[in-house]
Amino acid sequence: MIQKGSLFIAVVVVLILLTTGCSAKDSSKPENGKKAGISDMQAENPASERLQEMLTDYPPVIQESIMSDTDGFLALVKKALELPDEIFVMADKKHALGEDFIPEDLVPLTDYSALTLSRKNLKLRMIVVPDLLRMVADAQKEGLTLVVSSTYRSYDYQKMLFEREVKLYGLETAERESARPGTSQHQLGVTIDFGSITDEYANTPPGKWLLQNGWKYGFSLSYPKGYEWLTGYRPEVWHYRYITPVGTELQRRYFNDVQQYLLMFINENRNRLREILDLF
Repeated sequence: MIQKGSLFIAVVVVLILLTTGCSAKDSSKPENGKKAGISDMQAENPASERLQEMLTDYPPVIQESIMSDTDGFLALVKKALELPDEIFVMADKKHALGEDFIPEDLVPLTDYSALTLSRKNLKLRMIVVPDLLRMVADAQKEGLTLVVSSTYRSYDYQKMLFEREVKLYGLETAERESARPGTSQHQLGVTIDFGSITDEYANTPPGKWLLQNGWKYGFSLSYPKGYEWLTGYRPEVWHYRYITPVGTELQRRYFNDVQQYLLMFINENRNRLREILDLF
């Protein structure tokens, strides 16, 4: 016969075991019943694996920036891919525009009295103008004038400039400082040379302000110091390309603030990025 004391102990043990089992099962559930987010499942997410494959040839700092914040990165990429494709088209020594490439929405900058121009025949694509006007106005509030010195250049005009540089300085120097026809960002109609178009511009108040603030308005320094091996050109402190505020945010947050890396990545992976975005 089982004694009452023994029976009581047995019942207590069973209750303890049942309670412990339920607690263990509940602890495996996400807090507040929420599903695990994308970042929580990153190791098992095929989209993250595909993204990592795209980044194989990029510097570790860029890989880390993107893979540690894939949600934020892809959210910005989605906005970037909703922009016209030509915003991020490449024009460099490896990617030439056609001789007949002429942007359709070029407008004369003399139509905008708020702009300070070095000469009267300057044009830009209309998509650039609103943010340019906003940037110029904000600089003026601080007593600074951003002089627009060079903008859209046709294929033929760039050809003339390059040939002149070759005659003056020789081919090797010309290749570092001037683009061959068809490879200039100026032909895109979204690029501006500001101020004196000299190295000294970096030390002027407008030049310093532009370097610190241009990104807020979508303007990106195309040829920064230390990256001639990547861009093909020596540093040009006056040369800014408009890639929209979405583009400059992507560049600063995920591409070590180097325009060339951003443009390379988008152009190499545009379709694969769209496929990844479909998984989210």
